[in-house]
Amino acid sequence: MIARFVAGQFRTPTGFFGRLVGTIMARGNVLEQGWTVSLLNLQAEEHILEIGFGPGVAIQYAAQQAVTGQVAGIDSSDTMVQVARKRNAAAIKSGRVDLRQGEVSSLPYPDASFEKAFTIHCLYFWVKPIESLKEVRRVLKPGGLLAVTILPKEKWPQGRRTPPPDVFTLYSGSEVVQLLSSAGFRDVRVEMSPQADSFPGECILAVQ
Repeated sequence: MIARFVAGQFRTPTGFFGRLVGTIMARGNVLEQGWTVSLLNLQAEEHILEIGFGPGVAIQYAAQQAVTGQVAGIDSSDTMVQVARKRNAAAIKSGRVDLRQGEVSSLPYPDASFEKAFTIHCLYFWVKPIESLKEVRRVLKPGGLLAVTILPKEKWPQGRRTPPPDVFTLYSGSEVVQLLSSAGFRDVRVEMSPQADSFPGECILAVQ
């Protein structure tokens, strides 16, 4: 019961506990957020999308690089939208950041809206991952780049209870590669974390 509640809060943080989860994510995921953004090689004028931005730390990193472009984000949690908007208030006011509540299965953007897109620790919660990845592919421009960062299931900490599978699906890097290929992405490759002792994760990059 407790494990289900915790997994549910990481999927869609709500209320007091959701804000607590957001604080944990902001502090605990700094390495993978900075690393993922760096792999995208963002350019000043580009339009970038983050799916599942949580407390908005990676949005902040991306906005610091896309200084004449725009960074957009969707998150299913109204609580995280509020937290992330507060964190990125200045960039939102200037029109460079736009954060909305929404689902990856139905992105509120026209076709070919972005040069780059990324998602960190969110694929686990997608009910229909291939269909959702097709939706991400739709909003990317031809040749656009997607980065999907995960902690592979084989690296899940020993002794930690596996989350309820109907809420939280763990993947290996090779399984994510197959999902991306099935969704129509090309040139799929896996990057290993440069600081495996701190974050033994993988980022799978693919081209629209």
